[in-house]
Amino acid sequence: MSGYISKDFIHRGCGLVLSPELVWNSVPYSVQKNVKKAEKNNVKVIKVSGTKSDLEILRNMWYDTNDPNLPNQINANEYMFIAYNSQDIPIGTVILLPVNNHLFLNNLAGNSKGKSLRVQDYLLWYCVNYFKDSQFKYIDVGVSFRQNLYNFFKKWQTVSYPVIFNVPSIKLDISLYPFNSNNYKSDISLQNIEKTKEILSNLLDKREFTFIPNLNEAQKIFNILNIDFEENSYNFINIQSEKPFVIDLSKVFSVQFGVLIVNLNLDDKTIWNDFKALDIFKRDLVFSSICEELKEFDLIISKRKNNIEIFNNFFSLEDIFYIEQNEMIPSAYYFESEFNNRFHNRLNDFSIPHYYNEKNNIIGLSIHQNISFYQIEYMYAIFRGVLNLCSEWIPTNHYSDLS
Repeated sequence: MSGYISKDFIHRGCGLVLSPELVWNSVPYSVQKNVKKAEKNNVKVIKVSGTKSDLEILRNMWYDTNDPNLPNQINANEYMFIAYNSQDIPIGTVILLPVNNHLFLNNLAGNSKGKSLRVQDYLLWYCVNYFKDSQFKYIDVGVSFRQNLYNFFKKWQTVSYPVIFNVPSIKLDISLYPFNSNNYKSDISLQNIEKTKEILSNLLDKREFTFIPNLNEAQKIFNILNIDFEENSYNFINIQSEKPFVIDLSKVFSVQFGVLIVNLNLDDKTIWNDFKALDIFKRDLVFSSICEELKEFDLIISKRKNNIEIFNNFFSLEDIFYIEQNEMIPSAYYFESEFNNRFHNRLNDFSIPHYYNEKNNIIGLSIHQNISFYQIEYMYAIFRGVLNLCSEWIPTNHYSDLS
């Protein structure tokens, strides 16, 4: 019978920064005692190349010698260390794999003699010192849904990160644009309609504008009028051109639909007779709905910029940062990573809309004013699930009883 597998909620992974002084002052006193005990008993650690005999030492120490996830070889850029006691008998081993700017703790094991000397603690302490001046920033000690193993990881945690591996049966609804069911409106306010027109006119520097129900209909009008189509949804407050251009209101405000064609004034009769695109009721609804956001338009920009900083705070652990765009109103959190193709596929698995440019491998994540901190954390947690190599492990259904 297959065992239950969780991993479909945000858990906290444990990172170990490669700074001996910081680590020593952060780990529990019990860990310090274990390190000193190993040193007192002359435990020595040697970097090995990961030969067949080296890996056999790991296999014999591992809790499941038939585990299909045990490595069959070590690549040139990967690291394996073996700990020996004073009689030169192997008592522990560790394998670290480079991932981006950190090292992933792929395997950490000790035999009965090693465990008596708490060799796992000593191996991690050794690695902190070994890599302190390297190109790596931290060791991803990992995350576990086994309480005892997770308690061990937590002892070595100097930084924490959110991570999720599996798609939950009820998915989070994270929209790319500001509208969601919580801000659905169906009421019409004539006062708000007039106020919206006034504010829009001021934002557009008194330029004329025409409401069209959606982007597709707006494009048809441009085609019929033989005008080059241009969308400036995220820059419209800084456009000096007198040529017609489009603002997709649903990309900026909390509405389902609505487009403005700026620098073009079409009366209702023309929109109805010539373009078959008149929707007075939708126009009234949209203008009623966006009024409050327009009154605090600067707040929309401020919230989006703040969400970029939240993303930066998460991604900075991987030395990944926002790629600046030529936008007055930020549209998304754009970044580049070698893992973005896999991340793109995982976002699709989780049904999270996003931008993805396959040519330059840049992804854009939602940062609109209605995104919450926890939704941002969730998207980053999916990225961490991609980075964490145990996401590729084969379940063994190897369970030990709780005592």
